[in-house]
Amino acid sequence: MTTSVADPLIARNPATGAELARIAGTAPDQVAQRVDRAANAQRSWADRPWSERREALRRWHRELSRRGDALAEAVCAEIGKPIGEAMAAEVIPSLDALRWTIQTAGRVLAPRTESPRWQRWLLMPPARIERRPLGVIGVIGAWNYPILLNAPVIAHAIAAGNAVVWKPSELSCHCGALLQETIDAAGLPEGLVSIVQGGPEVGSALVDANVAKLIFTGGLQNGRRVLEALGAKGIPAVVELSGFDAAVVLPDAPDDRTIAALRWSAFLGAGQACMSVKRVFLVDRPAESWAEAFARQADALRLGDPSRSDVDLGPLISDRARDAVHSQVQAALAAGARLLAGGEPIDGPGSFYRPTVLLADRGNEAAERALEGIFGPVVIVREVTDDQAAAEAVNASRFGLSASVWGLDRRRARALAARLDAGVIGVNEATSFFALASAPAGGMKASGFGRVHGAEGLIEMTAPRTFVARSLKAPRPQVFPYSARLGRVLSLYRRIVHR
Repeated sequence: MTTSVADPLIARNPATGAELARIAGTAPDQVAQRVDRAANAQRSWADRPWSERREALRRWHRELSRRGDALAEAVCAEIGKPIGEAMAAEVIPSLDALRWTIQTAGRVLAPRTESPRWQRWLLMPPARIERRPLGVIGVIGAWNYPILLNAPVIAHAIAAGNAVVWKPSELSCHCGALLQETIDAAGLPEGLVSIVQGGPEVGSALVDANVAKLIFTGGLQNGRRVLEALGAKGIPAVVELSGFDAAVVLPDAPDDRTIAALRWSAFLGAGQACMSVKRVFLVDRPAESWAEAFARQADALRLGDPSRSDVDLGPLISDRARDAVHSQVQAALAAGARLLAGGEPIDGPGSFYRPTVLLADRGNEAAERALEGIFGPVVIVREVTDDQAAAEAVNASRFGLSASVWGLDRRRARALAARLDAGVIGVNEATSFFALASAPAGGMKASGFGRVHGAEGLIEMTAPRTFVARSLKAPRPQVFPYSARLGRVLSLYRRIVHR
């Protein structure tokens, strides 16, 4: 049988356009073979005790830490993040997630026994619940966080006894190759965790392969196509399809601290974080002066080659991404938004776009809709009348990944936060909660479903199996023939237990 040979992928620096590396591609017809090989490795891996799996994760954790500087430099060069940000927002939280998994997965995945409690009166026995691995987990990661969106998910999958075949984005193929090197160096069984490199055709081949579950991070349209293909085969998925995250600023929120925090949450990664703040709603306070102060702070951010220590923002991932952002900004301006900062690409090499702040009139929802789903350094500010109007404005979007409320009165802020339709909600906190290793992350509505990270992320990698046992000599309720006595006994049970 002949096997296709894929063209190499070329990793480029979005700040300069320079070639970084050439990465061997995977032919689409090789993907199913990788999945079959992973399935063979998974059978024996699932039988290994947690102590052996934990030791393998420890070896990977040490290797990932040892190569942390190299990984941060790769993220800086290929994705365009400043080196400190690459370390703080990619490498460190990934290491934290692995450490949490090593320390906690054994407890989360341990079998448990559930008592029948009052159902003992019905002669019901106790139940033992075990969490079993699913098989081969497919992972399709996004480019914007090539370490953090992949390493914790892979760790959870193998901790639970699964194998993994994963595809990094073709825009982060170099980071993906380096991450796979750390996995290979950990001495896992051959084929247990395999990388496939390529574009959409390789992703489609992974979706079509015999995976037990797929973890997908990406855009809304691609996500829907993936879900349709998986649904036709009855394969479950965890999907995170980006967001259009909002921040609500209450009247008592101090301008200086709130603006400083939201500036970071909005422009981290040049606004290319799934949980970046894109919408700011000011409750019962003049929007113009606040937005102008925010715009001045946005203008003060330093753009340039992210390998330099004096740079705050690097480029967007590509010229295509930069042009898409500019097109949406122009649409928002056409819909009545006012430009307070940025709003234009920067001439010269690299896919740079200035941090952009827009101001919309109180009732102008059209300008906001023009920006829905934007993936770049753009924020729109709008005034709303009260807390109810703020909740309605936040929830009007079809996206529901994360949201935040800002104010000194935390009771009021928490009450408003509880009314927001989002999977992750912060009070005086935004964006950084994705790095919290113990907490689940994921969206609502069009932002996806299922969870990664924390105990819930681990459980996503398993299927519960319930065992119920009793002695053949013990009395049992399920026997023929029925009698009037049975009806009297059950009626008595109902009156006593369910009164």
